[in-house]
Amino acid sequence: MNTTRRTFIAAAAAGLAGTALPAFAQAASTLDRIRQDKQLRIGVTSAEPWFFKDPMTEKWTGVGVAMGERLAANLGVTLVPVETTWANAVAALQAGRMDLMFVLDPTEERRKAIDFPDAPLFYYAMGALVQASSDAKSWTDLDKAGTRIGVTLGTSLDKNVTAMAKNAEISRFANNDEAIAAFAARRVDVVVQFHPALVVQYSRLKLGKVILPTPVDPVPTSAGLRKEENPAFRNWVSEQFATLYKDGVPNQIFEAYLKLKGINPAGIPGLAKEAWQ
Repeated sequence: MNTTRRTFIAAAAAGLAGTALPAFAQAASTLDRIRQDKQLRIGVTSAEPWFFKDPMTEKWTGVGVAMGERLAANLGVTLVPVETTWANAVAALQAGRMDLMFVLDPTEERRKAIDFPDAPLFYYAMGALVQASSDAKSWTDLDKAGTRIGVTLGTSLDKNVTAMAKNAEISRFANNDEAIAAFAARRVDVVVQFHPALVVQYSRLKLGKVILPTPVDPVPTSAGLRKEENPAFRNWVSEQFATLYKDGVPNQIFEAYLKLKGINPAGIPGLAKEAWQ
């Protein structure tokens, strides 16, 4: 029988119809790239105790850096700090310029743009640095006409204070240090940050006092990562966070950092909500 071009195409189509096509391989994940490049890239910004850059050596340290070192060691790769800001961190993750940004709270807005592991990194509470003469005890006490509240732009605290303050004036700063400098210069009356950051800032400033205004609510923080089809990296980070928190590692790192700065951690609320009284 003569085989024409038409009968050949028909025969080929019939053959393919009875053959299962091979399944596409699952997309590579960030975890694959990290293992291939031998680098874990984390975002860093000026915000003690999470991130601190020594002006002399330009080396980054802090709780977030130490957590990154733990994860990098568990993967057998090198930790690479990538400088960013809180306001730009989400865009940097989306663009693939870094793999993780520690101490990034999983707000609803951020979840629309980036991903987060299921397990929290640790917990902290919103605190306030106020003038030594202040008798404020609650957030309502701070929300008064004429009160100037300083907060770091682009943080979850910025969102919380904006929603809370109906009467006070809000000033936004690029980073935690600028907000504290404004307090020292009396350009703001209150600085709102999470309590671990305020403890370190107060130890350097020696001005005002740190309070935990009521109501005090434990806030779970996390680490942001890029959204991707393959969940391998997110799942791995979540497993790491759950194990490290159970073993008390974040709190151990926090206390070690306080001691490094000459601060006695005794009596200071740590990063494990279960230990708060």
